[in-house]
Amino acid sequence: MKQVVADAEVRPISNWRMILCCGLLTLVGLNLRSIILGVPPVLPLVQHDLALSYFEVGLLTALPPLTLGASAWSLGLVVERLGERTCVALGLLLLGIGAILRALWPSAVTLFCFTLLLCLGIVLAQTAVPPLARHWFPRSVGLVTALFSDGLIIGEALAAGLTVPLMQRFFGPGNWRATFIFWGMPALVLLLGWLVFAPRTSDRQHRELPPAAPAPQPAITQQPAQGAEAHLGKARQGRRVNAWHLGILLGGGSLIYFGMNAWIAPYNAALQRAAVTPLVLGVLNTAQLPSSLAVTLFAQQLAGRRWPFIGAGIVCAISLIGWLLSPAGLEVIWAALIGAGSALVFTLGVALPALLASPNEVARLTGMTLSLTYAVAFIGPLIGGALWDHLGLPALAFLPILIACLLLIILGALLPERRPDQVALLAAEQSQIGLVGGGVSQEQPSPPTAS
Repeated sequence: MKQVVADAEVRPISNWRMILCCGLLTLVGLNLRSIILGVPPVLPLVQHDLALSYFEVGLLTALPPLTLGASAWSLGLVVERLGERTCVALGLLLLGIGAILRALWPSAVTLFCFTLLLCLGIVLAQTAVPPLARHWFPRSVGLVTALFSDGLIIGEALAAGLTVPLMQRFFGPGNWRATFIFWGMPALVLLLGWLVFAPRTSDRQHRELPPAAPAPQPAITQQPAQGAEAHLGKARQGRRVNAWHLGILLGGGSLIYFGMNAWIAPYNAALQRAAVTPLVLGVLNTAQLPSSLAVTLFAQQLAGRRWPFIGAGIVCAISLIGWLLSPAGLEVIWAALIGAGSALVFTLGVALPALLASPNEVARLTGMTLSLTYAVAFIGPLIGGALWDHLGLPALAFLPILIACLLLIILGALLPERRPDQVALLAAEQSQIGLVGGGVSQEQPSPPTAS
């Protein structure tokens, strides 16, 4: 029997540090989005000052999802190599330096180079968070990853809503460089807090060690441990899932969100509805936050379940069809439902790799999932635009989004369900580790309920 060092899985941190770590992860999420979402509000100024073409503007806005899709897979292996805590720190460093250097050295070439640098930081940190949540909070993976997702969504909302007012009030009209520095500095400050307060975990904590000499055990304790091991193996086998499944599932949720943001304005303009576009876009993005916060309250109960993804797919599909068939005055209602549904998928989807993979596979599965997720989110709007161009029907731009809704329903129904009896099996795993390894105190708390 192999000895598994599982301190990170069964040894909880103190309550005050748990609260602190949850706050740190939420702030990490906030910074991962505020820096890139602070660009679109001042993009016309950037385009004018740096003489960017429309193609270059489009490439700049597409660079974050392109980088996420292209590098998350390989950076998942880097996370396994260097460790999650270290990778979050490196990600914050690249994020802050890239954001500030864009402002201090403004040119078209440096803008793209430093944007690529900070995007790599985003991928590195975002890939490391789910396995880190699994190690720090094995009994609360759903809740902690939901808080991280809340940080991402709050960062999006703050950057989109505050960048222009802050520039006009404090930095001067047209001073977009100051806004880049403003959103970049918090990442470096957070890096210092991360290095000081984030608990250290050995990158070998969850690797298998050579077999240890078995300690003498009474027969009455060895048999239950062996039975628990067999049942646990079956339970883990039953909930295994591949990266293609998760990537396309979560990519469907991202495609719904990014696709709607891409096509609402052109669609309304084509149908002479441009007057309602600002309100509809605002509602679509704002509705994400209350949805994400509401999901967070029940994240531990919802994480790993099939029906939230199925329900979100049904709601988004009905809302999209209603959008296309109803008068312009109802667009706000459909936008709110679509925004809330896509936020639910994202908030709960972040936890899936940590819930469905073994501890030493979480970083790799997270990287592969993110790559596929953002690849789907990037390709979908391109297909919609091609359909509109070739067939001349504005509504066809939303066809990939409708397909994404259907994929949510189908792939959500095929997810490995997290069953209540797995709690007891994981309890057996913890007791087995304590009996066989001898490296875990017998006074450990109750076992994880969400891993």
